Amino acid sequence: MLLISLSFLPFGRSLFNKNMTLLYTCDEEDLTDSDLLRALREVGVAEGDMLFIHSDIAVFGKLATPNKDTFLSALIETFKESVGEDGTVTFPAFSFSWGKGEAFDVQKSRSTVGSLSEFFRQQPGVKRSLQPMHSIAAWGKRTNEVLTISKDTFGKGSVFDNLRKLNAKIVMFGVDFEYCTFLIHVEQMHKVPYRFLKTFTGSIIEGNETRKDWCTYFARPLEQEVDNEMQKIEPHLRASHALHEKTFGNGTIKVVRAADLYDIAMRLLDEDPYFLLAQHSIDKLRGNV
Repeated sequence: MLLISLSFLPFGRSLFNKNMTLLYTCDEEDLTDSDLLRALREVGVAEGDMLFIHSDIAVFGKLATPNKDTFLSALIETFKESVGEDGTVTFPAFSFSWGKGEAFDVQKSRSTVGSLSEFFRQQPGVKRSLQPMHSIAAWGKRTNEVLTISKDTFGKGSVFDNLRKLNAKIVMFGVDFEYCTFLIHVEQMHKVPYRFLKTFTGSIIEGNETRKDWCTYFARPLEQEVDNEMQKIEPHLRASHALHEKTFGNGTIKVVRAADLYDIAMRLLDEDPYFLLAQHSIDKLRGNV
């Protein structure tokens, strides 16, 4: 028989009104959706929040639920519960369609950034932005606000600009800041010297309608082979007490406010416009190779 102390129940949960779902087994420890909710509370996720979640669901332990859809649904429902009815949950649903010469089908183009994001975008009540390479999927109270965007992928009026202005929290669920696309928004707003604004054109499919459209994208010159190293920002976030972290099984959940990440990254780029690059790229651009 599994005995659970009431003192360890997470906020707003009760053994008497919810059946817990087993998510992972890790080092002979069982991790449930209630454990995940408690972990999210401990890293500062609160009701009413807007979350933007990058995820790798495989790092936390062995999946304990045989049915993958049941497992993914339990994760999504826990994120929803963590923000409540006044909150908003968003995931990247990047298809990179136009960069591959393909049409962007709002309903059918798959998210290429993980099974959890692909599962989320297909759920009832979830809407997807009309950005043909870096779309996001959103559910919740402020969905329309975050999905109202300009033609610029990363600049003013973009989803990433909206996340900052709407005081969203960026959740790195099992991944490091190497995968934090928001930092390209910072690069564009800072006008870093190793990227340039490029216009893409192509087709967008909405239901039975197909139209030609365009967007701008803050690209890296392919001939320069410039590589980012976004994770270098993590110790600076810790030093500024902006990063909240919690071990969960074999992985880590990291949370930072988009506005804090923006301010700290902008300051670091003020000091060194190449800060977010790998050292070999810095040496190449500065002529040290």
